[in-house]
Amino acid sequence: MPSYIYEEWPKYPNLVLTHYCLIDLLLHSYNKHKTMKSLSSLLSVLFLLSILSAADIEAQNGSTSIAKWKDGKKGAYSLRFDDSMWSHHDHAIPNLVKRGLVGSFYLNPATGRYGYGIDSWESLVSRTGIELCPHSMNHTGAADFEEADYEAGESFRTVWRLNPPDKSKLYPFAHGGGTLWPSGYREAVLKQYPAADISPDAIRYRGSDSKKELIDFAKQAMKDDAWHFVLTHGTGPNLEWLGFEVSNFEGLLDYLESVKDELWVGTLGDIHKYVTERKTASVKVMDADKTLIRLSLRSDANAELYDYPLTLTTQVPTDWNYCHVSQGLLQGIYPVKSGKVMFDAIPNRGEIVLKNSAMDISPPGSFTVRDGAAEDIDASPLTTSISSNWDMANDAESGISRYWYKIGTTPGGAEVLDWIDNGLERKISTSRTNFSLVRGEKYYVTVKAVNGVGLSSESTSDGFTVNKTPDYIVFKENFDNGYFSQWNEKRPNMGSDKNRIFISDKAVHEGTFGIQCHLQEDQSGEPFIAKHGMKENEISFTRFYFKLSADFSIPANGGEVQMLELRDESGTFVSGVYIGFTEGIGLNIYARFQDNAEFNTTVPAVRESYPLAYIPVKSGNWHRIDLKTVAHNGKGGIEIWLDGVREGCITNRFTAGMAVRSLYLGAPTVNENVSGELFIDDITVSDSYLD
Repeated sequence: MPSYIYEEWPKYPNLVLTHYCLIDLLLHSYNKHKTMKSLSSLLSVLFLLSILSAADIEAQNGSTSIAKWKDGKKGAYSLRFDDSMWSHHDHAIPNLVKRGLVGSFYLNPATGRYGYGIDSWESLVSRTGIELCPHSMNHTGAADFEEADYEAGESFRTVWRLNPPDKSKLYPFAHGGGTLWPSGYREAVLKQYPAADISPDAIRYRGSDSKKELIDFAKQAMKDDAWHFVLTHGTGPNLEWLGFEVSNFEGLLDYLESVKDELWVGTLGDIHKYVTERKTASVKVMDADKTLIRLSLRSDANAELYDYPLTLTTQVPTDWNYCHVSQGLLQGIYPVKSGKVMFDAIPNRGEIVLKNSAMDISPPGSFTVRDGAAEDIDASPLTTSISSNWDMANDAESGISRYWYKIGTTPGGAEVLDWIDNGLERKISTSRTNFSLVRGEKYYVTVKAVNGVGLSSESTSDGFTVNKTPDYIVFKENFDNGYFSQWNEKRPNMGSDKNRIFISDKAVHEGTFGIQCHLQEDQSGEPFIAKHGMKENEISFTRFYFKLSADFSIPANGGEVQMLELRDESGTFVSGVYIGFTEGIGLNIYARFQDNAEFNTTVPAVRESYPLAYIPVKSGNWHRIDLKTVAHNGKGGIEIWLDGVREGCITNRFTAGMAVRSLYLGAPTVNENVSGELFIDDITVSDSYLD
């Protein structure tokens, strides 16, 4: 058989096996007899066979295969990061993003570690393809089924809120190593939540902290056509615990970047969905001709939970250059290569239609964005959430694949929140990253519609203003009258042998006077002034300015001064702001917080081994502190800003009934051997962040 027949055989097996022998027989007859009759017979048969061959080729159109791995790659690889560590925000995520890689991050949303990286978890990762997974709220286990339901269930609900509203609720879950849970909780509690079990298919790395071994593990995934994953906790030069040495970890990332066109580097959830769907997936050709191909893609996987697209390759007519693929609302245009098109489709989501197409070169049409949940609004009383809705964008060529939104204080800006994936949903009501909107400020919502080939168009709302209410300022003091007349309680501790507080013209931030705390080494007394009976708000903001004298001194690693303390109606401590000293860091500030269970923590939640989490301050300069406290049954917590920059928070805590009613200022608590001058001025308590 001639070599060209062998080359075409895989494409047209029926043509080769059925027709080749007959052609060979007729050619042999003609060569032997060379009569007009034999020539006429040969030509007639060749004409007939040309018709049959064309029909045979057309019959191959629609023939479809399902790739074992996304985009037909060789093997799969995942990176898992546990415990929402400080270094995930500072090192792991930036290093993944700059290489175009993704990972799966297991979160503990009620911890200070989560609060430290809240802008990554609740904003940045939405733009990167990084996966967030539930890992319990506190990583402390559970004593009974009720607590287990909260720890597991609320961590699922937190992750759901941070993903596009039309995305499946199926995610990998782990309850946290070293924690204790009640016997039988998986059957009694966890079965209520769709937890993906990756263990049957994913092979975990069990090697040492070695760059070579880590890379070899990735190479082996390609060699074995398998799914491998690596688990770590801390990363980078300041890794906290249970992580790989920084050069080994970054060396692995460099290698994965170099092979990402061959090896599928995907999240645990996405790969699990793909594998599960693919195991029982089948494609049926419903119809196929020169103009249109209709396919059905089915799988035994639960359609509500398993929504990740499989990679299909379909044979199409050779004169097609581009193929338009539609499945319900999903559309795309893909290049055709050698009569085949590779595309994505989701099992059990309806008929797939392929047709000849030109490439879409125009973005979606314009559309209108409205402020508010329904009709367009010009003003809102809310300071912690923003709602918006918009019309459907139109794109006749490739449809709309998804919408994104961002929020700013300028038209088209992202000063509040950068791009967030909203799927195909055309409305939002969001408070992610713990919005603290300013009364009197105007805000704009910008929406981006993306079509099936990645082209986009943007529309921006006409903006709305957060209302100023007559009593949003609860208390204000600048001491310019020279007296403590607004304060209910005073402990000045006057005397040469005491720490003391007094009004001073040396403590002026703005105006005429401020207050000065004179602290002496080896001297007693905790001087302060207090304001009681302030109006109660669920959310309270306290702002003040402070400066430390150039000779201000605190003993290393243990000494501290409390500048501000907030208490509730019963006199229970709610939160406070402190100055401390840490070797290698110097003077730094932090807040402390207590919840209903008397759980006391520091914000930022720092470790001596992780210096990036500290908030250093310089003596001799005025600094501004903003402290937010939230009294709520399950969404309580605090946030702290230094000079307008949010430095840390803790949220998702139980603080019902702990609204601020009293304020203590000066040095309500101070350790021995602290010395120097502390200047404080311009205190304001309000129900919202001030401009």
